[in-house]
Parts: sequence; C-alpha cells; structure tokens
Amino acid sequence: MVEPQTVSSFVLRFSAVESGAFEQQWRIRVTHVQGEDEIVVHTLPDAMKFIEHILQRR
Repeated sequence: MVEPQTVSSFVLRFSAVESGAFEQQWRIRVTHVQGEDEIVVHTLPDAMKFIEHILQRR
C-alpha cells in the first residue's frame, strides 16, 4: 500500500531592518501555510529551527 504524501508549505518574507551597523539585518516572517502558524525572527538559523519544529509535529 502506498502512503499518502504529506506536504508542508512555508512562506518566508525578508524585510531589511534599519541599523547603524555595517552588517545587513533582517526581520524574517515565517508562515506555515497549512497550520497558519507564524513567527518573526532575525536570523535564518532561527527560521529553520521553527520550520524543523513544525515538521517534527507532523
């Protein structure tokens, strides 16, 4: 028997944050489309941690 495929979709929106530093800073909004969970983080590793957390719940 073939198991149904589980699909999880995420939308990542990156917005530049004004800062006096030389390094570009970002505000990253991560939305899980199916669950409508959403978080705002400032680094890509934090965004990936959120995605991993959602995927482990499935």
